[in-house]
Amino acid sequence: MAQRFPAWVGQSARYGGVGVIALAIDAAVLEAALRLGASPYAGRIVSLSAMVCSTWWLNRRFTFRTATPPSWREFGHYVVLALAGLLLNYGLFVAVTWATGRYWAGLAAGSAAAAVFNFFRYRKLFAD
Repeated sequence: MAQRFPAWVGQSARYGGVGVIALAIDAAVLEAALRLGASPYAGRIVSLSAMVCSTWWLNRRFTFRTATPPSWREFGHYVVLALAGLLLNYGLFVAVTWATGRYWAGLAAGSAAAAVFNFFRYRKLFAD
C-alpha cells in the first residue's frame, strides 16, 4: 500500500524548484541593471519586481497547480501577500550588502529568508 503524503510536501518541493528559477531571474535582472549603471539598491528593486511577476505565474502553475484561470485580482492579491516578503528580502539585501560590500551575499540572504517566509502565505492563496 502506497503512503500518501500531505499536499504541502509536494508543494514545498515544487516551491523549491520555482525558487531556484526565481533566484536566477532575480540575479540576471540585477546583473543587467548593474551593467546599465544602476546602483545595487536601485537594481534590486527592478529585479524584485521582475521576480515577483514571474513567481506569481510559476507558483500558480507548477507549485500549487491552480486550475482556475489567472486574473488581475489574483495577481493583485499575490503582490499584496508578497509585499511583506519583498520588504524582508530587500531589507536583508541592504543590510548584508552594506555590511559586507558584496551584493551577491545580500541577494542570497534576502532571497533565502523571504522564500521560507512566503511559502505558507502563498499556499493559502492558491491551495485553499
